[in-house]
Amino acid sequence: MPILLLDSYPLSLITNPSNQAEPIRCRSRIKQLLTHEILVAVPAIIHYELRRALICGNKTKGVENLDRIKQMGIVHVPITTEALNKAAELWAWARKTGQQTAHSDKIDIDVILAAQSIILAQDMGEHTVIATSNVSDLQRYTFAEKWEDVTLEYFSKLHSEKNLDLSKSRL
Repeated sequence: MPILLLDSYPLSLITNPSNQAEPIRCRSRIKQLLTHEILVAVPAIIHYELRRALICGNKTKGVENLDRIKQMGIVHVPITTEALNKAAELWAWARKTGQQTAHSDKIDIDVILAAQSIILAQDMGEHTVIATSNVSDLQRYTFAEKWEDVTLEYFSKLHSEKNLDLSKSRL
């Protein structure tokens, strides 16, 4: 079963109580993927990132919706020591090669997210992709696509391709 990890932007759309087109489209896409046996997951670091922003902005309905994502069938991916170790490797590699995505004294959520994706793909033996609005920062480490491009067709195409490297990592 392929795995779709949500970055903070698509997760914010799912939890947004608005009836505007983009949040509705994102919620619909996620429901469609879940119906077709795509595992949709929220890494703990992304849950944290969105929750803190919602709390800071006094967006109580968004927090309530975040607390209910499990009811949609979306699963939670905890941060493991193995993922944090991989994140440290990715962080160091990015700095050594001049490709950092955050200031050196900041926690780099992107590398933690990428590490979770890499470790999950290796542990489960499944293709894992991050749905995001920030493809360029994540793609240097692992599979990442704009959330709008992660469709049933995307997963069907992957299924038909042979010799897919499930553990894509630049290290």
